[in-house]
Amino acid sequence: MPSIPSRSLKSPHLANKNVTALIPDFPFHYGQYLDDAQAQARPLCQIDPLLHGTKTVLVVGAGVCGMVAAYELMKMGLHPVVVEATDRIGGRLYSVLQGDPANPDKQVICELGAMRFPASGKALFHYFNKVGMNLNSAPFPNPGSDAAVSTVVDFKGTTNYYENQSEAFPKPAEYVQLETEFFENFVGGEPFNFEKIEAAMTEGTIDQALIKQLWNGLLKLADGRSWDDVSFYAALLQESGWSKQDIDLFGQIGFGTGGWNTNYPNSILELLRVLYTGLDADHALMYDGSSTLPQKLWSSTARDLGDACVEWANDKSVESLSKAVLATPFNQEVRDIKREADGGFSVLIQDNSTDGQADWHPFDFVVYTPHVRILDKMRYANTPQSLNPELALLPAETWEAIMNTHYMQSAKIFAATTSAFWNETPPEGSPRKMSVTLSDRLTRGTYLVDYGDSRGKHRGSGIYLSYTWNDDALKFLGDRASLSHAQLCTTLLENIYPDIKLGEHFSTSNAFIEYNWEDQPFHLGAFKMNLPGHYEYQRRIFSQFMTGVAQGNPDGFVLAGDDVSWTGGWAEGAVSSAINAVNKIAVCLGGGSYAQAPGPVESWEALKPIDLNN
Repeated sequence: MPSIPSRSLKSPHLANKNVTALIPDFPFHYGQYLDDAQAQARPLCQIDPLLHGTKTVLVVGAGVCGMVAAYELMKMGLHPVVVEATDRIGGRLYSVLQGDPANPDKQVICELGAMRFPASGKALFHYFNKVGMNLNSAPFPNPGSDAAVSTVVDFKGTTNYYENQSEAFPKPAEYVQLETEFFENFVGGEPFNFEKIEAAMTEGTIDQALIKQLWNGLLKLADGRSWDDVSFYAALLQESGWSKQDIDLFGQIGFGTGGWNTNYPNSILELLRVLYTGLDADHALMYDGSSTLPQKLWSSTARDLGDACVEWANDKSVESLSKAVLATPFNQEVRDIKREADGGFSVLIQDNSTDGQADWHPFDFVVYTPHVRILDKMRYANTPQSLNPELALLPAETWEAIMNTHYMQSAKIFAATTSAFWNETPPEGSPRKMSVTLSDRLTRGTYLVDYGDSRGKHRGSGIYLSYTWNDDALKFLGDRASLSHAQLCTTLLENIYPDIKLGEHFSTSNAFIEYNWEDQPFHLGAFKMNLPGHYEYQRRIFSQFMTGVAQGNPDGFVLAGDDVSWTGGWAEGAVSSAINAVNKIAVCLGGGSYAQAPGPVESWEALKPIDLNN
């Protein structure tokens, strides 16, 4: 989930708007597509029944994208085989338990990756609903939200305390003014037309043609310019009417819901996509832990989840089908992929759980979901075959786009607590002991989570001492021999809250968790975020799933994952790219979506992203 602060005053929920994340570059309604199939008790796509059970699809990566793709391929009658380079399911949906192991009631889930899930992500919530996770969720305690109750902003050595909708501790007027001016003056009118596009993405008034018209108008201006070439910072200078001092304040504290300056170097289009689609608002906390979703898609049969499966017996799951081909799907690193003359693929898989032995395995199709920067490192690793244009996995233009994909860093530092002491009712007229905290110092974002209302067995509490992005996250790389980064954050927070000894509230059952996505060998970063001028790179990567379709020779190697989507870092993008891959594999086998419910492949010509080179 990217470093874009949540809205507090202008959220769709507060305005009674049911916004759907129809990505403006390709505004296909993935949520409706999924719901229609479920209502009719059928798979998303169909293939010749004679092919059921005869074709293997290697799904590289067991994150939410890989697991959605594998589950839907299984329902369609294909044989998915998932391999995962790490030792776990989930990818960047990564939930770990902290707190007293002898007392589940005092344990809390720490989300090391995604932790805030926007209501507008209808495709993702289709699966949350399918596995029952929506029944055990709550609003996420974002700064400035009702769920957070109170917020402290530590800026330039002074602190502001406020409570949402409180007369005693009102939100500072300058924060309200910044939010109002941002939505009414900056994105509200010309040239960004926020209200018009948001309305076109709202259920009941969805207008895909209008979305395309307005969005394409930003990509190709009449004078030949494009907003693709403008950074967020440059756009603020040009269109906001703010002084540089205002822009600096906005960068540090936003609306009092989080600073925006880590996004300043990125393309303004990256920001606009998230705002239009409501991905920055109305977030949910999943009490069961986000990795429960991919885990259930891995181990559940279609019958378990109330779905139809056209081929496999009721006792088959993605897990059992994968293990029928590879006994140990985990710690299995894909080191090379060769395209064969018959259209299939040979894949070199290295077993990192033992002696690192690598063996070649044949598959009919490959869906590749890890970060594409990992794929970029792979293409030079082995044979000259990878450089042969006729046998290369991707054309030169797509490799160029992959090579130039820009990733953001992210880090979290977490501690379980013995109680949610910040929820204690203070004396009348007094602030709470501690609040969700925004700082211009080392910690940047500090979040407080309380699982006390969970319907699950884990009802503990904890503090994300620091949640940082980009350069701020890089500060947490490397060892601190005398003082850990967690202790540094604790000292800083005790400076902000001098009346509490924070260390006394930490659970003694677990050590601090310090996690940096830049340091993970199979990720090498948190998520993609395009820089100015990168639209064409992203269009090539996203459009890869359509390779060969128009020519009647669809390619069986398919890229998927959130960095392939237009919304890097959001699980919604990961899910939607998985659906693209499933539809594409069906087309490879002469099938496709049902006539009454065209999928992304069948909808391509009407909705496809604009090509800036034409």
